[in-house]
Amino acid sequence: MPTLVGWHMRTGEMAGRLFVLHLVWLLGVVAGGVILGAAPATMALNAAIRRDLLNQVLAARNLVVAERPGLWQEFWRVWRQEFWRAQAIGGVVLVGWAVLALDRLVLRGGVGGVTPWLSGLVVVLSLLWAAATFIVWPVAVHFDEALPRVAKLVVVLALSRPAQLFTVLVVAAGWLWLWRACPGLIPVFGVALPTWCVSWLYWHSGVLPLPESAVPIEAPDDVDIDAAIRAQAER
Repeated sequence: MPTLVGWHMRTGEMAGRLFVLHLVWLLGVVAGGVILGAAPATMALNAAIRRDLLNQVLAARNLVVAERPGLWQEFWRVWRQEFWRAQAIGGVVLVGWAVLALDRLVLRGGVGGVTPWLSGLVVVLSLLWAAATFIVWPVAVHFDEALPRVAKLVVVLALSRPAQLFTVLVVAAGWLWLWRACPGLIPVFGVALPTWCVSWLYWHSGVLPLPESAVPIEAPDDVDIDAAIRAQAER
């Protein structure tokens, strides 16, 4: 019974956290006039989820867990600092989807005997781009790198971890099914649920390195624990 009660409490806490994250994400989208707000809000959402999962991993490995600001402060700090970097990432994602949509439109008119082959290729590329659309955000918030470097990291993760790539596609398909089957859940969890699922997948697969400032709780006396905590909190 204690195990069952604990499981219910953790599930309820997670649902509440996702609900709050989704509401804050909506505010971030509106703050940028929707068009300019979607990308930085998504970046800030991933940063908040990254901090949740990072602290869980640190605690599980008996490492120092960083103290963090409140969700509101953390979200808007990332929203402002990563505004233009997020716009660049969002712009590339949108251009990719626009090219794929244009290809599908052209193929509807037929281009000869190669139409079925090209249509199949576009479907495969669409699936890969869907996975990249989900993966790029947790990668971008974890690595403070320029856009070309982030794109390279996404490609490396996608090719080196096919099982995770397939799971991301399953998450995307499940998200779309949920939107169609239970539209009432959209205002509750929205993008927070699939974002958390993808971030959890890559954090627990071990492909995202821990910060160099992470130190064991039972560290030697010459390790500055307070400095390590401050270094993690500033990321």
